[in-house]
Amino acid sequence: MRIMNSNQRVGIGIAVIAVALGVIVGLVALPVKQNAQLPASTKLVTENAILAGLPPGALFPFIDSTPNGIVSTHIALTDATTVCSHDAAPPLNIVVLVGEAGGTLTPVMTAATNTGIGSTAQCVFHVTVTPGLNGVPRRTTDIVVVNGGAAPLSALNTITVSAEIR
Repeated sequence: MRIMNSNQRVGIGIAVIAVALGVIVGLVALPVKQNAQLPASTKLVTENAILAGLPPGALFPFIDSTPNGIVSTHIALTDATTVCSHDAAPPLNIVVLVGEAGGTLTPVMTAATNTGIGSTAQCVFHVTVTPGLNGVPRRTTDIVVVNGGAAPLSALNTITVSAEIR
């Protein structure tokens, strides 16, 4: 049996940590396997944010895929509403615009996107957007969040977006 001194134990501990970090970094750097249903040229982007502190009237360019286009996107957000029940009322404070910067941007959150999950203080809204349908421009590269309310947004205001980009 070999007995190690404390310097050797520390050195081995550091080596183990370095190897573990190398494996973790290596895993993070690995390319993500494409979904079998997406063409090889399509990438899936997902982003989320707590919108706390966004001032009244402020614009937050949430996703910009320029020069590539957004093929389809799903947007979920939480905001206050007068009634939080399916199809009852639109978000009170948050406007989500989809389109192309320098071109047409269309609001996509309405009463129809109200899922009825939550409360009037924090209701969940969902919408799937396809460019060229329901007033959304055919060329879509941008998803912009606007604080349409009279006060800064709070930590109850969140957004999650997944977008197929080609």
